[in-house]
Amino acid sequence: MDQRKRISRAGLLVFLLFVLSAAFPNVRLRAQEGEAGEGITGGTAMIEEELPEVRLETSPANPMVNNPWILAVLVNHPRSSDVTVKPPRFPPTLVLERVRTETRSIQGERWTRVEFLFTPNRTGSITLAPFGVSVLGRQAETAEVTVRFREETRTVRRYEPRFRWASPLPSVLIGEQAELFLELSNWDPSKNPPRGFLWGRAPRNAILEEGFPIETGEGSFRYPVFIVALEATELILESLSLETEGFKLTVPELKLTVPPAETIEAVTLPAPDPLLPAIEEMREEISYNAIQNIPFPGKPNPETVFPIFRNEYKRISARIEELWESNQRVEALAEIRRNERDSFSGPFLTPLRKEMEQALGLGFTGNERWQPLKISVVSWVIVIFLVLSIFLVLLFFRPHQRFQWKKAPGKNVTSGRRSGFRTVIILVISIGVAVILVEEGLGNFLIGRLNTARNSAVLERTAAYKIPDTRGAINVRFGEGQPVTVTDFHLDWCYAETSDGRFGWVPREAVVIY
Repeated sequence: MDQRKRISRAGLLVFLLFVLSAAFPNVRLRAQEGEAGEGITGGTAMIEEELPEVRLETSPANPMVNNPWILAVLVNHPRSSDVTVKPPRFPPTLVLERVRTETRSIQGERWTRVEFLFTPNRTGSITLAPFGVSVLGRQAETAEVTVRFREETRTVRRYEPRFRWASPLPSVLIGEQAELFLELSNWDPSKNPPRGFLWGRAPRNAILEEGFPIETGEGSFRYPVFIVALEATELILESLSLETEGFKLTVPELKLTVPPAETIEAVTLPAPDPLLPAIEEMREEISYNAIQNIPFPGKPNPETVFPIFRNEYKRISARIEELWESNQRVEALAEIRRNERDSFSGPFLTPLRKEMEQALGLGFTGNERWQPLKISVVSWVIVIFLVLSIFLVLLFFRPHQRFQWKKAPGKNVTSGRRSGFRTVIILVISIGVAVILVEEGLGNFLIGRLNTARNSAVLERTAAYKIPDTRGAINVRFGEGQPVTVTDFHLDWCYAETSDGRFGWVPREAVVIY
């Protein structure tokens, strides 16, 4: 009986322990709820909010420079309108191309996917800070992302070069040189950039000059373009298409406004002193009148001239002295320079011409290139060589000798002299070389005669302007007798340039071409 009681008591104790262990968690939960409910108005319980689940995915696994790279933020929430993703600051080596939001099914659940599409432009590793995610007021963050971009050597890079005007000027002033910049980007570094494509493309009312390209980076070049407006009308650089190094390029159109000259003076220039022009003109007149009556410098010395050209030298020097004494000094200098270039006695006229220019106060002016009868010295040498060659041929092959068809002992059928065949070979080679030289010399001579764009001239005392208009700015002042090269004409104006780099537009009546 006692044993049954012990067994029944033990079973009851085990049952009670089981019941208590099962009921203990509920009692603890209710106690916690009761404690929390004491601090909330109205007795409602505060339920802890769960954070949204966030993931990151990237594609491709081994990204390359200049190729798309995708970084996507995945949020476990079905409605994309409730999700806000705040990205960190991206490094400059990553170019953000696009941001796209969509929903996607993952393991039977709807997730929100925010995709960032980048294009990396430099190799190396970068680290992105965490992305901030907000879902209906609940905040979360992603982990940091470290990725390495590499250069794929097997892939051939595709170049698509293009031109664009960099910061064009709104307007330019008449007669003032303005500088523009034309940029070329995405050019193949292994090829030479195009040059000279703007030559001859100047508008009718402007002067245009293209500078040398300056490399600003790999495949990037900057072209300085200098332009001078000649009239107060709109400047239009028309669109230009060209093909070079296998690329088709287009230079976009550019329009520039040119204010009237009166507006420029009224707005940009202060009021000049009315006495300054009169004082400046008075000084010029005083200095000019001081050299009005200049005797002919020196006397020609025919004894220093080769006897054959002595009479011609006397005739030319007499004509020059006559012009000089009649105050036609510019015509005298034009006459002596023309004969210095074209006459057989030209080299003997150089000392006299230098004395004349020194008397007028001119500095270094340069000598004329001697071309007797407008034929170069090289051509004269070739002609003399041909004459001597013909004389030698006639000397070896006299017409009164008859050729013998039968070869005599010790002689050949070509000449009655020994070693005649060798002499003939030497003559043939000499004549061939002479013909080649004559062809080249005469070709250059004809090209020089056909090219009339450059003219030699001597100037009267005049001012050279930046534009062919007296309202323009004065670029330089030329003294009397200044030798120049005239390269362009515009109405009653000529564009003159000296050998030392001075240039400008001068009136046509001040130019004496020789």
